[in-house]
Amino acid sequence: MRYLDMTPYRPFREMARMCATRPIREKRLRWVRPEPQMSRDGRFLARLPRRQDLAAAAELWRTAYPELYGSVHDFLLFPEEIAARVALQDAWEEDAGRKPCLMLVAEERPSGRLAAATLMTKMDRNLQIEFSFAATHPEFRRRGLMYLLGEMMHRLAEASGAEYLTTFLETWHTITQTSILKYGGGWQVAGIFPGAFTRWAGGQEEYRGCVVYLYKFIGEGERYATRPEEWHLHPKLRRLWQVLEEINGEGD
Repeated sequence: MRYLDMTPYRPFREMARMCATRPIREKRLRWVRPEPQMSRDGRFLARLPRRQDLAAAAELWRTAYPELYGSVHDFLLFPEEIAARVALQDAWEEDAGRKPCLMLVAEERPSGRLAAATLMTKMDRNLQIEFSFAATHPEFRRRGLMYLLGEMMHRLAEASGAEYLTTFLETWHTITQTSILKYGGGWQVAGIFPGAFTRWAGGQEEYRGCVVYLYKFIGEGERYATRPEEWHLHPKLRRLWQVLEEINGEGD
């Protein structure tokens, strides 16, 4: 990172009086190479994608998550763009340090077909990982593949050096909403963003879809987060925070 002498300047408002602080420094997350993991029934293998998988991976995303077409995320629908952004198994030493995304795929062992995939995106200087996407081919849904891949994602996030996780849920996909809120293990609701992303509506038409945002601290991240007691919130926003606190404290 580029360093500046900031001593002549002052923050707009004194904050971080109730949380830990630390020196500004170069911050970088590490993609740790995951070991392949077999599903309990031995039918599916969760692993990193290889270059030879890229066409099949793009086809999987097109089939399972076609709403990405025309959006800021539609690189997942094109093999060459996946290659430019995602760390691949057969180029790991080079890719792990420079590419922002890590994909996991679940391969059906008898056929070699890709049945499901997930994507994580890292933001080094914020020590943040976004659990960006998860998709299962329609023929392989309700087989527990997201649990298999999700467990691997959490282990990779914990090993990366990240301290803040985020994700978002489509408002048309109640299965993931129910699963994350019931079994997600510490995810907190942050809010609903109406019209956050363009999404494919069929043919060559699109709309603006709404998403539910969630967050989670890991490692020592929460130590460095400012406390609600020192926030300066408008009364309406204070009431919103109180409602979110109630919702997040309800459990299942």
